[in-house]
Amino acid sequence: MSLNGIDISNHQAGLDLAKVSADFVICKATEGTGFVDPYCNGFIQRAKNLGRKTGVYHYATGKSTGKEEADFFYKNIRGYIKQSVLVLDWEGKAIEKGPGYAKAFLDRIYELTGVKPLIYMSNSVVNSYDWTKVVQADYGLWNAGYFAGDQTMGYTPDAPVYGSLGAWKTCAMYQYTSSGRLPGWSGNLDLNVFYGSRESWDKYAGVSNVINDPDGAIRNGGEMQGDQSQKGEVSYQVHVRRQGWLSWKCDGEMAGTTGQNRRIEALRIAPPGKTNVKIHMKGIGDREYQDITKNTILGTTGEKRRIEAIAIEGSTKEEELHYAYQVHQKSKGWTDWKFDGEWAGERGGSLQMEAVRIRIAHLILEAHVQSEGWLPKVPDGEITGTTGKSLRLEAFRLDPFENEIRAKAHIQSEGWVDYGIISKNTVIGTVNEKKRLECLCFEGPFEWRAHLAHSGWTDWTLADGIATLGTVGQALAMEAFQIRMKR
Repeated sequence: MSLNGIDISNHQAGLDLAKVSADFVICKATEGTGFVDPYCNGFIQRAKNLGRKTGVYHYATGKSTGKEEADFFYKNIRGYIKQSVLVLDWEGKAIEKGPGYAKAFLDRIYELTGVKPLIYMSNSVVNSYDWTKVVQADYGLWNAGYFAGDQTMGYTPDAPVYGSLGAWKTCAMYQYTSSGRLPGWSGNLDLNVFYGSRESWDKYAGVSNVINDPDGAIRNGGEMQGDQSQKGEVSYQVHVRRQGWLSWKCDGEMAGTTGQNRRIEALRIAPPGKTNVKIHMKGIGDREYQDITKNTILGTTGEKRRIEAIAIEGSTKEEELHYAYQVHQKSKGWTDWKFDGEWAGERGGSLQMEAVRIRIAHLILEAHVQSEGWLPKVPDGEITGTTGKSLRLEAFRLDPFENEIRAKAHIQSEGWVDYGIISKNTVIGTVNEKKRLECLCFEGPFEWRAHLAHSGWTDWTLADGIATLGTVGQALAMEAFQIRMKR
């Protein structure tokens, strides 16, 4: 058994992971003691939401000490510990510091996290230094050795390991090209094969095993899963055919499986406020649950009944509580996002629900795009518009709920338009006039970024009513933007 995947960094800014196949995605997180890759978290969260295995790596510079570089790495990846594989990238000038520097880094990370990281290096470095102490300490190897005909179209999981592995008998992972090509991305990619299963990947990451107790309680690392449900704004877990209850997820993370033909039979939601849920089940039809708690079992266990659709609604009388959710259906994939009591899935369509994503929506956005018209609505945090298609963003609508948001837009041939305080019915931009949105300015409780033609994503920027993202007078289109709320 093996897994195919890619490693990426800011050099792949703009890559849409939904369009590029991969069993795993490894992202650059930090470098030296002062650089944090601004694209890492976005890539990791997207990969997790797509059901991919993840890893994060630190590029060593050798300019301080192994311990200091490890401390910097740890400071910036604490949210990924025991979720993603940890890696030391050992190349460049750092090589001159020798194995002792690298081992100091590895030992320090193990001390801080309880997880043994992998070390990445080229085959020539593997064989040019004595790595015996690193091997004896049981740190695994991610080896890079490119075989003849370096540029590869698609994955080559049977790529031959190039050269000797030195002190290691085997390598955990092998990078066989740096100029691979995959559908969905026009540039070169590092292509890798991991010699193991998804479960083996989790062991390298330090993920705790999930155990189904005879009494039905779910434990993770010796702690009740129910005790871990209060993370994020909304948490949820699913009961899957032949696997039982899986671990709690939160805030849009994927709960369930894809590509394994495993139906969801039940789920639980830890709601942040009064919440009502409806589900549609095989052989039963619609079932409604009022004012649920985290202990409310939605569906059945032990009856082999699939859930086919779900609708979630929060109270809007005492407080503003808006749900966004989508489900993964057998043979169809992910549905569009649904909101506040809308059905996600098909009632009576005989299609099992295999995975679900649930989050609280603070905004709802809807983009009008060249040639495609109005796109499906998405909650804050998701991309509004398109990337990689060279399609101009022409207009959008934003439902602010209880938030006060102001907006200005620079429109092709019209210049700046001030929309003032917007409502859900405010159309920002133009429709059916073939005019591009070129620049935006927001004022509201969030930060945002824009995807611009020919230059890709901007940095995240506060919506302070002053800062603008985009261009004026350059005839360049904005293609997409993304909003995330300030917490």
